[in-house]
Amino acid sequence: MKTSIYISRLMGPVLLIIGIGMALGLLMETDYSSLMKEFIANRAVIFLTGILALLAGVAIVNAHNVWVPDWRLIITILGWLLVLRGIMLLVFPEAVQSIGDHIVASGRGVMAGAAVTFVLGAILCIMGYEDLWAEKPRRATRAAPSRAAPAKAASRARVSRARRAKTKRPRRRKRRS
Repeated sequence: MKTSIYISRLMGPVLLIIGIGMALGLLMETDYSSLMKEFIANRAVIFLTGILALLAGVAIVNAHNVWVPDWRLIITILGWLLVLRGIMLLVFPEAVQSIGDHIVASGRGVMAGAAVTFVLGAILCIMGYEDLWAEKPRRATRAAPSRAAPAKAASRARVSRARRAKTKRPRRRKRRS
């Protein structure tokens, strides 16, 4: 569970900001679509993105290959999708360029991608940072032991041994008939 929370705390904010950036870039009609066209046209950037996606996907799958029916499944599926994306970008860059050109030309595909990215980021943020705003009281941190702690512990041990010795009753021997 700690790994799930750690990865969701990493991926959640990144996906959330990417989704917001994509949506704002498209809604404000800046040069976002031209940026995406330049990205798709550059084979070196596609190759570098493929390496990074494959690396991130393999790292997630190795650290978190959990197939359970709850929110942690999102992390596992995203890891495997990153592996698949990395392979696609490295092995079939022409196909990726062709698909990317169609998605950018439509505009709706980019907006749908921004919405999905935003929702996934929001879910992972909520689940990853849930313990920070939960109503459960935090565990009290243990105070550092003082210098007198070993002496006190030794004294307590001596006292408890003495008490046990006093309360111990001698065994009665059975009489032989």
